[in-house]
Amino acid sequence: MCFSATASFVASGALVASSVAIARIPKPKSAIPLSMFPAIFAILQFIEGLLWLNHRGFLADNYKPIAVYAFLLIAFVLWPIFVPFSVYVLESSRIRRVIILLCQFTGIYVGLAHLVIIIRGPVNASVIGHSFAYTTNTTDILFYLYLISVFIPFLVSSNKRLVILGVALAALCVTAMFIASTATFPSVWCFYAALLSLFLYLFFRYSANRNRKMPATNSSS
Repeated sequence: MCFSATASFVASGALVASSVAIARIPKPKSAIPLSMFPAIFAILQFIEGLLWLNHRGFLADNYKPIAVYAFLLIAFVLWPIFVPFSVYVLESSRIRRVIILLCQFTGIYVGLAHLVIIIRGPVNASVIGHSFAYTTNTTDILFYLYLISVFIPFLVSSNKRLVILGVALAALCVTAMFIASTATFPSVWCFYAALLSLFLYLFFRYSANRNRKMPATNSSS
């Protein structure tokens, strides 16, 4: 995350609060994966908070490799697999499910490829400017395949609110590309995406309110 340990921990706390609020909203089982987004981002922000403490000398260097590996495994291995899955289980259109399934296969390839890269190493995290730069032996091809796996599922969804979320994610990604270097992009991008995931509360609240009104509408007719 950008800026400081304080900003990372505050963002993590806000995401935890959002996760708790979302968990209390009634939802179908198919929506549970999507509802986990803020919680996963909260973990990422908490990890970067620990890295900032290490950078400032408040946390022993013994903990740094654990934090770095944890961040990379979540951001580079879990996300490209989990994101298309979370949208796929919500989709009802057969054609759109096929497209999302292709993104799922792409995400599995990207995640496994990054897993091999991370295991082989070397990996590291260092501060450049006001952001963390993560060092891995990833490639440009994997980067673009990563973007396909995490953006396209939202953009092709039949749920308009998920499409809006996808457009917002894409816009923030472009913004992160302009203001961050290649090395610091994952840190900046994850922070922006984490903040955007807070709006999932509104998504689930709207869906719950709509489902609550539908029976009343049907009974009155």
